[in-house]
Amino acid sequence: MGSLLASFLLVPLLGCIFVLFSQKHKNNGYNVALFTLSANILLILRMLSLCETMDAEFLYSYQWLTHPNVRFILGVDVFSLVLLLGVYISLIIGLTGLSSEQRRNKSLQILTLYFVWNMEALLLAKDIIFFYIFFAGMLLPLFWLICLHGSFKKISSSALFFLFNFAGSLLLLISMLVVYRYNRGSVLLSAVGILDIPKHAQLIVIGGICGAFISRIPIWPFHNWISFIYSDIKNPLIYIVMSMMPLTGLYGFIRFGQIMLSDSIYTFVPIIETFCVLTMLFIALIGLSHRNFLQKLFSYSTIYYLLFLMSKLLLTDKYQMNMAYSLFIFLIVNASLAVLDLFAENAREESNGNYRGILAYMPRLANLFTFFVLIAVGLPISSMFWNNFILISALFRESFMTGIWVMTSTSLIGMALIYELYIMCDTRLSLTTNDTVCDISDANLAFFAGVTIILFLSFFNPLWFVF
Repeated sequence: MGSLLASFLLVPLLGCIFVLFSQKHKNNGYNVALFTLSANILLILRMLSLCETMDAEFLYSYQWLTHPNVRFILGVDVFSLVLLLGVYISLIIGLTGLSSEQRRNKSLQILTLYFVWNMEALLLAKDIIFFYIFFAGMLLPLFWLICLHGSFKKISSSALFFLFNFAGSLLLLISMLVVYRYNRGSVLLSAVGILDIPKHAQLIVIGGICGAFISRIPIWPFHNWISFIYSDIKNPLIYIVMSMMPLTGLYGFIRFGQIMLSDSIYTFVPIIETFCVLTMLFIALIGLSHRNFLQKLFSYSTIYYLLFLMSKLLLTDKYQMNMAYSLFIFLIVNASLAVLDLFAENAREESNGNYRGILAYMPRLANLFTFFVLIAVGLPISSMFWNNFILISALFRESFMTGIWVMTSTSLIGMALIYELYIMCDTRLSLTTNDTVCDISDANLAFFAGVTIILFLSFFNPLWFVF
């Protein structure tokens, strides 16, 4: 497992180097990025196959400094591997949605692979120092992706987005320094909440950790301006990369598990729960009011990230794998809908037609779009349906009112997606041009057909490919 883990962390960096030296104005960089992501998917499947049970975990330690004793501690378990598998499949879906010009852009491929390297290192980190390095490190490739390849109406929004997330990184840095002040050397994430730290310092640590992870999740009152950044993106790969930022905040809450057992955390849980419920309701209404599908998709993804966050805060650890299965499908569905929507948007622009009703002229795309929307709103086709049902049922048992608000929010955003699908498929709304609309290509149709098969098979066994 040690050699597999080393290869797993090395592959994205090698991919960056190969893309850097690839020929310009060709698809070589794109092919390298696609091969890199595919190779690491195979490594993930191999590591999953070595995990004999769902609770299997492997820890690896690398000595960095002797005085003080600082080690990089990595951990591999089924939960993190399932999330990484969803991340990699989502990014491959994003690559398929790139235009010919975007595929020849080397900087786009390099920054994406560098972001992936930070993401996978973060999901495997087990000590607080290693975790912080990559928690803050992924902001750099994301910022350059936004500045170089994003398409925002206001540059100030992207700067504000970066500063907002950077502030969260500073909060985590403060918490890490306080921990280091009382416990020199490496500290496991799971042990932060049970360290021998004075009461006042413990409040600083826990408050900083919660603030850092909350900053990665679009929460009220910051959700409004963040949503406009997402809705104006025309590059599917950048949209998918940005949509993974809340995953890092959610994962942080999950990995710092022991702080949830601390008495100090109970001061923050009701506050976080209140803000989560308010955000879910407000952003569901935003999704209903906007006509832009990416705006609706942003609302959908935010609501479900908050659902998973409340599941972590209010439920026991026995629901953790249910969250992993839901997140795996959620990442794939979210990425697929972003790519398919941009396919429809590009077809509309090429034909100088009306976006409303565009899918009526693209039967292949319409069938795929319908399938993924129905999964997103809760059709029992994938494992996300069963696992979300389990999580929401458990929330009802913990707090009936919380369960009501969660169900209301998810129902509202489901209605928003269904209504948008109805409009986009409405044959009564015709294009304003006589040109023929090009449907999705045979290659893309075959690719997304394979994705639908993966989702359908997960209904019977979420990890059918290894267990």
